[in-house]
Amino acid sequence: MSSQETKFVERDGVRIAYRIYGHGTSDLIIVPGIISHVEFAHELPGYSEFISAISKHHRVIVFDKRGNGLSQKLSETAPTIEQRMDDIRFVMDDVDSKQATVLGVSEGGSLSALFAAMYPERTKKLILFGAFARTPGLEKLARYPRVLRSLLKNIAMRQSVRKVKKTWGDGSFFRSVIPSDMLVNGRMRQQFKDYELASTNSEDMAKMMSLLSEMDVTSFLNHVRCPTLVMHSHDDRLIPFKYGQELHDGIQGSELLELTRAGHTFFMSRDKRISAEILDFLADGDKDLEAKPQRDRVLATIMFNDIVGSTKLQTSFGDEGWAEKVRKFEALNQELISDYDGVYVKGLGDGVLAFFSGPTRAIKCAFEIKEKAKDLGIQLRTGLHIGEIEKDEDDVRGINVNAAARIQGKASADQVLVSDVLRNITHGSGVVFEDAGDFELDGFQDRWRLSRATQIEH
Repeated sequence: MSSQETKFVERDGVRIAYRIYGHGTSDLIIVPGIISHVEFAHELPGYSEFISAISKHHRVIVFDKRGNGLSQKLSETAPTIEQRMDDIRFVMDDVDSKQATVLGVSEGGSLSALFAAMYPERTKKLILFGAFARTPGLEKLARYPRVLRSLLKNIAMRQSVRKVKKTWGDGSFFRSVIPSDMLVNGRMRQQFKDYELASTNSEDMAKMMSLLSEMDVTSFLNHVRCPTLVMHSHDDRLIPFKYGQELHDGIQGSELLELTRAGHTFFMSRDKRISAEILDFLADGDKDLEAKPQRDRVLATIMFNDIVGSTKLQTSFGDEGWAEKVRKFEALNQELISDYDGVYVKGLGDGVLAFFSGPTRAIKCAFEIKEKAKDLGIQLRTGLHIGEIEKDEDDVRGINVNAAARIQGKASADQVLVSDVLRNITHGSGVVFEDAGDFELDGFQDRWRLSRATQIEH
């Protein structure tokens, strides 16, 4: 049912504002960038026309991520990438959209690419506009040692945060996204100021920008399997064109549409190719979709845990007592893994294998299992890694499953050990890490940087 009324979905303690346009049988969900307001956006030139053009043929769902517009305001910290992906799922569930084409804009593009990799069953196609896989400019720090790189990155982000706190609401941020050939009059300047302030306040904008310093989904681009259209303009002053090119190069089989006078916005340009190309891409049916493999491949966080000293414990408890202890341990795992939206794969006699769509949920679940297992007189060592797995009805397999098992093998008693790639994607989650060092994993050529998850801050 088409609606111009703003609706809200409330789930897991968060309230997300959204609108629906059109009656089409296929869905397009627009994931905004760092600023948005589902109602005020119609005041901006070109927005209503863009929505009208697309919604004549498709159902269009637009929403404000938490911290923006009419959605729930931020608490003390910015939302994690995982929570941002939850926003997409919550809205899709509320509008009964089983599968949609996802249009990710700017920072919302990084989020959408990761969503497509982690939730392939929910993502029919992917469109990225003015997007990036990693925070623009910070790649220059790669030539410095790890410790110095982190220090310089923090300095750069503090400077950006100070600037946004000083200038937010004067319209300068939004003026940086408009097409290069657009003439700005006094009325538009006031609209830009009002839009910035309607989207969020300077403090919350500073929090969201600090999260961007850790944004890097480059290593997950090759897990995007759906048809993908990358759109980027050469006059984009906020996100230079090369970052769109990197997305195109990283996503196998993606299409690249090079624009010249669109700036960083998908609706303000007079270039009619934007809406036309999106409509063509949406109408392209399934001819580009490959046949589904027999085994589903999905990006997931894999967890292995292992009971410390299981042989000694079995001797101590006896066969019957030990069997009962293992049954209780596996039941504990099954309950908590379900609570954290994970999938219990199987018990391993003296441990458990599971996987999760949410990396932070996986770590928090591992922590709770570890602590509650102590009530059974059991100590655990746990390993977690994120990567693509093959799953069938009752098992999972693949090189990343092996990697998680090898990481678990490096953990000591009462440790939760995670791969560097997993740590990097949980920034802002409240999980505290300590570097554990570089390790050789059996069957893998390169050394792996691992970290200990030491604490969960609430």
